[in-house]
Amino acid sequence: MKITEHNEKVLEKFATMIITRMEEMKSEQWKKGWIGKTIGGSPVNIEGRNYQGHNIFWLMLDCAMGHFNYPIYCTLRQANKLGAHVNKGAKSMPVIFWDHYAVTPTGRKLSMDVYDNMTPAEKQQCGLVPFLKSYNVFNVDQTNLGEKHPEKLDKLKSMFKVDVLTDSDGMYDNAALDELLNRQDWVCPIQFDEPADGAYYSASYDRIVIPTKAQFRIGETDEEIYTDGQEYYASLLHEMIHSTGTPERLNRTMGKRFGDGLYAKEELVAELGAARCGQVLGFDKRILDNNAAYLDNWIADFKKEPKYVLSLMGDVDKASRMILDKLTA
Repeated sequence: MKITEHNEKVLEKFATMIITRMEEMKSEQWKKGWIGKTIGGSPVNIEGRNYQGHNIFWLMLDCAMGHFNYPIYCTLRQANKLGAHVNKGAKSMPVIFWDHYAVTPTGRKLSMDVYDNMTPAEKQQCGLVPFLKSYNVFNVDQTNLGEKHPEKLDKLKSMFKVDVLTDSDGMYDNAALDELLNRQDWVCPIQFDEPADGAYYSASYDRIVIPTKAQFRIGETDEEIYTDGQEYYASLLHEMIHSTGTPERLNRTMGKRFGDGLYAKEELVAELGAARCGQVLGFDKRILDNNAAYLDNWIADFKKEPKYVLSLMGDVDKASRMILDKLTA
């Protein structure tokens, strides 16, 4: 795996972004959500194509932290091609992706064009080396595309409509997750209709237990009660992320006990994975109270090793896609 000096700076930017978000969450007593903005759907470029992998989370976070209205992005070239410009002084956001090059048995580097034209026998003798690449994008709010192409932007904005749905008690309601629960259509059984002391995933029994939705209703105002419903589904998603990590599924090394490093990483995977799923479904997940104690350790890890974001967000992306694929199948 090759990472250039430039892309090391890209990873440092990502690490700084999430450190800043964690510090904001801590200063506000964990009332601020991971994304910080409620927008259903995933970031898209100006042509309506979805960004993939790690970029989904980072662009949503950039959208929230930059106080942009929608997660719609474009390159400088795309803006110019549409007769628009990027505002003076606007700061770009990196988008990352993996590419490969081939290496011969003697160590000679080959382009993928050369490799693709080789015979199967020749290819078998070569190795493929992944390397990280990046390019810069701008949110459309940093451009004058709204003036130049209002209809095009209005069509893209319509992709991010979020309906305010409530149950009979005024709690946030999510039909897709309710249907999954009622049909028991997840990779493991989920107990959700009996009172419980807390939410958890049991690896030994391969089973999720979550308190009833009514147990999450602790607020007094309409807004608080609505948010309590979001906390119910956020807790469910958190445990569903944990259940994806078993050896026969995504095979994550998850740690053995509260407090050890691998356990702490798995909790962060579950936090960010659930936040990613919640964002697509239209709500912003707040950190679980019992994970707030990990914030300082997580911040220290990112400061010590910014490249940590690569393995972490790889796990987050795989786990969240398992859930989102199930809900949108």
